[in-house]
Amino acid sequence: MRLKRNYLNVIKRKQDWLLSRFKPLTIHTESIMVDSVWEKIKEKVIEGKVKKWYVMTPANINYFKSDFNVDLSKKKLSQILEERYNWMLRKGQKLELHLHLSMIMENISYSEQEKLFKGSLGWMENKLKIKVREFVPGWWAFNEDTKKICEKFGLKMIFPRDYDFIHDFDLISK
Repeated sequence: MRLKRNYLNVIKRKQDWLLSRFKPLTIHTESIMVDSVWEKIKEKVIEGKVKKWYVMTPANINYFKSDFNVDLSKKKLSQILEERYNWMLRKGQKLELHLHLSMIMENISYSEQEKLFKGSLGWMENKLKIKVREFVPGWWAFNEDTKKICEKFGLKMIFPRDYDFIHDFDLISK
């Protein structure tokens, strides 16, 4: 069976991507706990050319383990993230939330999403002393429940067309 493609949607996404390249750079921090990535992040902070960092929290420990083969306890991961993000904050960097929910959104319930949001927001308030205002969904995957949760917590959802972005792991893979 041949899949149909919505070519207008493909063109629109490419147009949005191209236009976003002229906007300020933001970085999604997903592998900051890896020392080689951390060294590159520090260089970027010192350069001062990154507008915002969309950061992940220990709430996504399963993602860290599966995608980056990081064998850390949640406690140790939390300590590393807290230390590194607080260093960034002391250097005047703006941090907001980046959270991976599910690549297939029908596989995650409202309550599971809400638990991830609560865990992330609570961690950022307690460990970093910041109130998050923006959220970037991992894999750009979200659904109506995600929108409701964002509204509940007063979060603005950010989309790819809103800014230029890379991931922190891109800093070492170039």
